[in-house]
Amino acid sequence: IIVYTDAVDALNNTCPSEGMSINVEWITQTSKYMLNKVDRLEQDIKGYQVTQDKENIRRANQLLGDHFHDCGDLSNATKYYQKSRDYGSTVTHTLEFLLNFIKVNVYHFHWRSVNNYVEKAEHIDETDPRFLRRIQLAKGLTEMSLKDYSQAARTFLNIPCDSWNDEIISPLSLLIYTTLCALASFKRKDLQRLLIDNNNFKQYLDMQPTIRNCILSFYNRRFNIGLQSLDLLKRELKLDLFLAPHIDDLYSFIRSESMKQYFAPYLCCDMVKMATAFNTTVEALELELMDLVAGEGVKIDSYNKVLTTVKKCEKTQIQKDVVALCDTLNFKTQELIVKTAILKAGLVVKSNVPMSADEKPSTSQVKSSSSVSSS
Repeated sequence: IIVYTDAVDALNNTCPSEGMSINVEWITQTSKYMLNKVDRLEQDIKGYQVTQDKENIRRANQLLGDHFHDCGDLSNATKYYQKSRDYGSTVTHTLEFLLNFIKVNVYHFHWRSVNNYVEKAEHIDETDPRFLRRIQLAKGLTEMSLKDYSQAARTFLNIPCDSWNDEIISPLSLLIYTTLCALASFKRKDLQRLLIDNNNFKQYLDMQPTIRNCILSFYNRRFNIGLQSLDLLKRELKLDLFLAPHIDDLYSFIRSESMKQYFAPYLCCDMVKMATAFNTTVEALELELMDLVAGEGVKIDSYNKVLTTVKKCEKTQIQKDVVALCDTLNFKTQELIVKTAILKAGLVVKSNVPMSADEKPSTSQVKSSSSVSSS
């Protein structure tokens, strides 16, 4: 109800001409249903406490936490999830508690707490794919919130597509998160190896051919088509709960990575053609490239509108390698000369490190060596 009223207020503030009114009847019916369910579950808990039925007490508290979570009351949800923990007795109960706390903290955007609970859950020996998927989803969302887009994409790619039910995000959202994080951080060869040739990820791509065509456009260097496809999705993606804070950064990284891949195979690149490929003007492209090519060994010719790769002096590098090799050979030669001289002189070099009991010579060995020296 709180989310609904906030959404209506925000819509009216953004578009006053729409004049959307609050559905009072729905709020009344929903509030009545919520209160009745809370009363029923609390009565159940009291009855179970009388009979000391710990399992049903735990289950009822968990149902109350789920109910408050569905109502958007995360504080009460946390309260009842904590109560359910006190009556847990198995590893599965512990994992359920951790997943519930992960879920609440995800919607609170408390990513540090999410990361702590994920680490605890990962140490539990559990093979249920439902639990493992939720842990991986929370881990990927945490990595994305920390702007570690490369690792977030790799984590999302490990999530299987089968038996999807009641998760934090939908399969389509996972597909979009993975695609954007991968395009923003992966090199071209990684796009093919980790996305295009990934049999598990192909199942997600089959749900949305538009996304698949977008990935193939970037891989095949048709950047104008790929960027246009992403621009069509941008307004809708800005409404996503978890992705919205990262949209601008992800789109900027994708565009920058695409530009690097565009001129990477060439020593000289025509900026006019490049501007056409990226749906922009030459002047705007030049401003983008000024920050992009800094420290990349690329020079911008503003007069001729050409992007040139600065060649490294191979002769200088070869000379450095030869000098380093000569120094190594000289050192090894002197070391061999010293060892040979020591052997000819019959000298024994003893280490300052004390020998262990196994390394110390026996008494018979000492006597035999002394008799040889006297003879």
